[in-house]
Amino acid sequence: MMSLLSIFGLAGFSPLAGFKKTVLKNGMTVYVKEDHKLPLVTVQLWIRAGSIDETTKTNGISHILEHMLFKGTEKYPLGEISRVVESYGGYINAATSKEFTYYYIDIPTEGFEDALSIICELAGQKATFPPEELDRELKVILEEIKRSQDHPDHVMFENFNKQLYSQTPYKWEIIGTNETVSNMTREEIIAYYKKFYVPNNMYLLIAGDVKAPAVKKTVTKSFGTFISSGVTKRTDLIETPKAPVTERIKKDVQHAYFITGFLGPELEQEKYQYAGDILSIILGSGRSSRLNRNLYEEKQLVYTVGCSYYTQLGSGMFLVSALCETKNVEKVQQEISNELNKVINEKITPQEIEKAKELIKSSWYYQFETINNQAQTLGYWLIVNKLDFLENYITNIDKVTHKDMKKFLTVYYTGLTTTVVEPEEK
Repeated sequence: MMSLLSIFGLAGFSPLAGFKKTVLKNGMTVYVKEDHKLPLVTVQLWIRAGSIDETTKTNGISHILEHMLFKGTEKYPLGEISRVVESYGGYINAATSKEFTYYYIDIPTEGFEDALSIICELAGQKATFPPEELDRELKVILEEIKRSQDHPDHVMFENFNKQLYSQTPYKWEIIGTNETVSNMTREEIIAYYKKFYVPNNMYLLIAGDVKAPAVKKTVTKSFGTFISSGVTKRTDLIETPKAPVTERIKKDVQHAYFITGFLGPELEQEKYQYAGDILSIILGSGRSSRLNRNLYEEKQLVYTVGCSYYTQLGSGMFLVSALCETKNVEKVQQEISNELNKVINEKITPQEIEKAKELIKSSWYYQFETINNQAQTLGYWLIVNKLDFLENYITNIDKVTHKDMKKFLTVYYTGLTTTVVEPEEK
């Protein structure tokens, strides 16, 4: 098989190529990349604050901030941010995860200064949290929580997550709960904002049709005045494995939504990350994957099946999900266990491994198609402080052998924890 590197001329490709790094005196790290192919710019603010930084009382607060920061600042009253960005034909959005929150504006070049000014307001703790608007957004989030219980995929995954994680903050739902969101006060939200949205806990990424020296000058002047402060170090992110359990939840569904898996290594255990990625492709990515051939094509036990490996700062997870008939749940679980044991006890052909590597490479390189994607990928690896992982990912993927995958399973696979959302009895 001809290497994807050869086909597309990607030998020597670096995800960091073109990005210029500046660290302001207050500790804020800035990356700027000039790319003049199109008259577009992405401005992104990444904050090391997500649901793993929350408590029993504040669960969901990171997500609330995501909803609120574009709703008004000292310079831009309610509705003005959207009006300004849309006047250029630009796009604003934000996202919250367990480990980060980020905000971005994609905009034509002529709107760059306004976009940077808006992001500067967010980073400078200038969001105003208008009380009436906050009340409205909290109601929106509560409705979001209510609706999520009608989605079997969501119910399945969140209950599975709670089975795996009971000690570490990875147990929290990003969206929060009805109780925590209902009881969240404006004062608590502002306090969280002021605690985590400080320059030494944020990254600013700008890529596109800009001049790096001019951007550096503007950013230093605008963002350099913000005051840094101490941020609590993340600890206790390693979950202790528990005995495998199976939970069955009755819902108004037609088929059984099935998920099963086990805890994986934390990000610091780098050698296992690459093996986990390759193994998830071999077992459950695409029509020719082992689980699809076995469970769907040959034994016809499922309607769909897939496999994923989640890399996290703390304990990761390896999982398989499927849609099947309730009567097939135990058979499906047994077949998945059999396939995992085959990896430990039998050979994986070089052809299978090579194909999985090529699939990973193609997916990896597609992450860098746009300036937004380039900044987004860099932003995540900055948050977890693993730029070396980003830089050397493909090199290390190429080194993975069957022995590495076998070791991954012998160390972390201690049985399958399972959640099933199945039809109510009639």
